[in-house]
Amino acid sequence: MSDVSRVNGNKDSARGSVAPPGLTPVTEIAVERGAVSGLAISADGALMMVTHYGDDSFSVIDANSGAVVQTVVDVDEPFAIAISDTSGRAYISSASAAYDSVLAFDIAANRVLETYPLAYSISDLTVSPNGRCVYAGRTGADGADVAILDTASGAEHALSIAGTGTVTERLLLSPDGRRLYIAVNGVSAAELVVVDTRRNRVLSRVEIGSAIRDIALSPDGATAYVGSCGPDFGTVLDVIDVRDAQKCAITDTLKIGDAAGMLSGLAVSRDGSRVYLVGDAGVTVLATATHDVVGSIETGAQPSCAVESPAGNRLYIADYAGTVAVLAVDAAGTPATAPASDDAPTTPHPWAAFADLLALEPTPA
Repeated sequence: MSDVSRVNGNKDSARGSVAPPGLTPVTEIAVERGAVSGLAISADGALMMVTHYGDDSFSVIDANSGAVVQTVVDVDEPFAIAISDTSGRAYISSASAAYDSVLAFDIAANRVLETYPLAYSISDLTVSPNGRCVYAGRTGADGADVAILDTASGAEHALSIAGTGTVTERLLLSPDGRRLYIAVNGVSAAELVVVDTRRNRVLSRVEIGSAIRDIALSPDGATAYVGSCGPDFGTVLDVIDVRDAQKCAITDTLKIGDAAGMLSGLAVSRDGSRVYLVGDAGVTVLATATHDVVGSIETGAQPSCAVESPAGNRLYIADYAGTVAVLAVDAAGTPATAPASDDAPTTPHPWAAFADLLALEPTPA
């Protein structure tokens, strides 16, 4: 683990005892297809999509009304999801005994357009701003790589990232699409790998030291947040200056401790003022200006992932009970407690199995 320069949070704050101001519960959307494993929102904020790994389905939600407008079934273990800002398509990973694949889904037409079979196990997806390339993080016998799909031709190019004994955990593109950030975990260490997407070559590597659970970027693309965790030290957040892609440097390391529980995801607010750390204890909120934990959001069921609307006026928190909590963000910007639910979690998060970092694909309990 990196040297910890600041300590934040405690067990009490993870249980909702300190609720940050600025966010009001609005409603809960009951998708009713089991645990939500992936969550994405369209560029205009009108639609959300959620995947249900255990139910072999994914759903389209009208973000304004909260209505589930479409559910696509008989999709083998859908997990990662990314929505193109320009093409009107969503891309969903699917896992089967024979091979993993990426589905191209036309949101307006509500139908699957293409299926791209890929070798190895897909862990995450992201799509370029212009919609021309889909990046799929993969893990195979030879280690971690990224499959780059041309969405027009279906051609695939593989970019090797790390050798045997490593796994690709997460992918994230810079706002301009010129940099790809890849979280790679190994047996005893982890690293953030930065790739030039125009030349498809590695620019730099930043050693993290403990298993990475997720990565997030500030809206201007200047700062990367890397969340890692372990049973003996809790959650750690590394803050990395990525303005010079060839000289990325950790500027602060924050020990969140038990406040976030076992970390499963990160999200940054649209104004860049907050980082949301999604864990089994709730959603911990950190102020980016001070790097202090300012409170936590306790959901009725164990949260799995979160995202803010493009306008920054809504926060969506999905959980393992198949519910999406909707909270209104005010101009001040920090959240209060999410609405409670009596539903219990239906399955642990596939990424939360810290003891099995080298599993080739996530497996629900």
